[in-house]
Amino acid sequence: MKRVLNISIIPVIVILFLSCSKPAIQRTDNEIKVTIGGKDTCEGPDADINCYFAGMPADLTNIMKIADDGEPGERMIITGQVLRSDRVTPYPGVIMYAYHTDNKGYYSKKGTETGIRKWHGHLYGWCVTDENGRYEIHSIRPSRYPGNIAPAHIHSALKFTNDSQPVHINDFVFKDDSLVDENYISSQRYEGGSGVVELIKSSDGILRGERKIVLEK
Repeated sequence: MKRVLNISIIPVIVILFLSCSKPAIQRTDNEIKVTIGGKDTCEGPDADINCYFAGMPADLTNIMKIADDGEPGERMIITGQVLRSDRVTPYPGVIMYAYHTDNKGYYSKKGTETGIRKWHGHLYGWCVTDENGRYEIHSIRPSRYPGNIAPAHIHSALKFTNDSQPVHINDFVFKDDSLVDENYISSQRYEGGSGVVELIKSSDGILRGERKIVLEK
């Protein structure tokens, strides 16, 4: 998702997504290389959506662990289900990619990132929905960009078992964020529902929430 940000306030903010050209996908060993016009574009800020799924593990489960145990911030677990358009039928085998800012609002890096992760930072991960369409995201609660110009959010995209093009879904955002208002919700342009998650702190100190993602297909 592209966002127009005040770069005088934010030195480095990720610039995302769409390319108007149809990508070609090549497989080399266990990695996916996305090319447009013969040029590898996965290291650019406007990389094709297929780049999000380059280099993902072969042994995905329905649990995505984004932040390791030493990552600063409030621990958070979001559970949910991906459903087909009838809002009832589970959608198994959907691969989800997600990434977000750290607890200071930056897409911070460890220096080992490759491809599009040079822009997305070190807080990212994948999972695949189980036979009941269920998924879990284990991470920290992300912070707003410095300057508070957008709600705290988690970017996400979905890839299907067939050869159809992956899709973006509306960002995960949080109900208690004052910037998540009617104007924000009405401005969304992707599928998957509003993305608003209510986080409640459980007795173990972990923030927990749930999101059902309803797809148009």
